[in-house]
Amino acid sequence: MKSTSLSPAEVTRYSLQIAMEGWGRESQERLKASRVLIAGAGGVAAAVALHLLSTGVGALRVVDASRVALPDLNTTVLYRERDLGKTKATIAERRLKELNPFALVEGQGKTFSEHNVYRLSSGCNLLIDAMNRPQVGHLLNQAAVRQRLPLIHAWVGEMDGVVTTCWPGRGPCLACVLPEGAPERKAALMGPIPGVVGALVAFEALRILGAQGPGLVGRLLIFQGEPFAFVDKHLKPAPDCPVCGHRKS
Repeated sequence: MKSTSLSPAEVTRYSLQIAMEGWGRESQERLKASRVLIAGAGGVAAAVALHLLSTGVGALRVVDASRVALPDLNTTVLYRERDLGKTKATIAERRLKELNPFALVEGQGKTFSEHNVYRLSSGCNLLIDAMNRPQVGHLLNQAAVRQRLPLIHAWVGEMDGVVTTCWPGRGPCLACVLPEGAPERKAALMGPIPGVVGALVAFEALRILGAQGPGLVGRLLIFQGEPFAFVDKHLKPAPDCPVCGHRKS
């Protein structure tokens, strides 16, 4: 079993975080002991992975069956032209491993289904939906509710993005928030938007994994690029939700 204690090199590497009041060495060790599943290996997922690995998460599992295409180079900082046509998860694993030798990174070029979602999320402390596909969000939500795991959901399109955290027993699940599923991503997308949203997702993940407490349970944080503004909407559980309505905290 991998030790969760910090080596002298790690203490130095994360010294700026450890020095923060309310974080310290205990939260850093919690982060090292954590395993995170990221659904997707596109722009948002790449930004999340880069931030989580640089800040000290212990293990990361990135799942995406798609291949790198030329438009990905506009929105995803992980890929290069020589990666075109290759499986995103494979390339992501190789690049991310270079970022932090103290973390475990696993890339799986698989398509989420009802047959593998529980296996893919097994052993994880946090699920992140960064795929912009309603059917994947639905599967992850079911896994989160059944396993009582927090799920961070992100969506981007054009110059906008949204982030919310669904945590069984603490607030609404994704089916409560989006009963018809999240919209498919629009074909148009401004390049920096996935990075903006990915940073917000990573910060929320750090709050959860470091035991600081989630900031977005029961909230939908919306970034609107055109007015350059954030909008905050409060969310409530749906008592008749078919996924979590019968589950009480």
